[in-house]
Amino acid sequence: MRSSISRSRRHARGLTLLELLVALAIGIFLVGGVVSLFLASKRSYTETDRFARVAESGRFALVTLGRDLRQAGFFGAAGLANLTTDPDTGAVTGDCTAPADAYGYGNYFRVVRASGTGQAVGCVTDAVPNSDVIIIKSVRAVPLTDGARDNRADDDGVIDSPETINNQRVYILPNTDRGVLFRGADTTPPTLLAGGDVPQGEAWQYQMFVYYVRAGNVPTLSRKTLGWDATNNRLAILTEDLVEGVEQMRVQLGEDRTLDGNVDALVDATQVVDWARVLSAQPNLLLRSLEPEPGYVDDRTYVLAGTNFTPGGSFRRLVISETVSMRNSVFQVRLGF
Repeated sequence: MRSSISRSRRHARGLTLLELLVALAIGIFLVGGVVSLFLASKRSYTETDRFARVAESGRFALVTLGRDLRQAGFFGAAGLANLTTDPDTGAVTGDCTAPADAYGYGNYFRVVRASGTGQAVGCVTDAVPNSDVIIIKSVRAVPLTDGARDNRADDDGVIDSPETINNQRVYILPNTDRGVLFRGADTTPPTLLAGGDVPQGEAWQYQMFVYYVRAGNVPTLSRKTLGWDATNNRLAILTEDLVEGVEQMRVQLGEDRTLDGNVDALVDATQVVDWARVLSAQPNLLLRSLEPEPGYVDDRTYVLAGTNFTPGGSFRRLVISETVSMRNSVFQVRLGF
């Protein structure tokens, strides 16, 4: 009996120190593997999320640019050669210089290169050096009319549909023969009735944009725009920030040099021969994440419209572009204007 109890105690004595150490080592190894897997998964998620945010910002920037580029040079029914400016229009506070001057609708699309100190067209003083600046002038797509458009019996010479003229805005009032640019606050605006300045004209809100990359701790796609300065109650050139993380912008332009209505040369802003013959524009944007990524070094070289950029640092980056047809330039070229 005693021998049986003694054998039972020996069999139930538990783990030895060596076995315990081996078990702990295996446990630590497994826990370490799980932790490493978790950290790798978290790092991968963070990288993917940052890259997705950069891509989303790029898409928004291109949609905004593309919409305005397609409208460049659209001023309603009147041709560009038949537009005039009302003498009561007055000055714009902080106006840009040509070709970006607010009322210079003849320069409805231009691309200029910012200087080495970030200066461009007088009103831009903080651009990323040697980045491109896009100038666009057009009207908004929905006109204001004298009564309902399909009911001329309602005409009384007053723009009132779907709203009246706003004193804080600028308009182009065209018909099929002529057009006038005027301020809503003009004391003697152009008249609409038969025998007037623009018989049966429609008022389209005029707009001017100067897109550029604004330098700073976080570079930003911004634009200068013609708008109302509510603080000082006056028309002025205002600044709007659109997309953070845009680091550089270069534009490739498609020019028709043989006058056949087709693009023959892809050039940059400094190589354009005739801006009236530019039929397409391809904005190229270099975007980066808003925060640097620890342990990551960006040693890549990025190509924007034929120019190399090697920004370095620890930011994730992406190049994105879109080719836009300049509809109104194409239309005018094909009609022989």
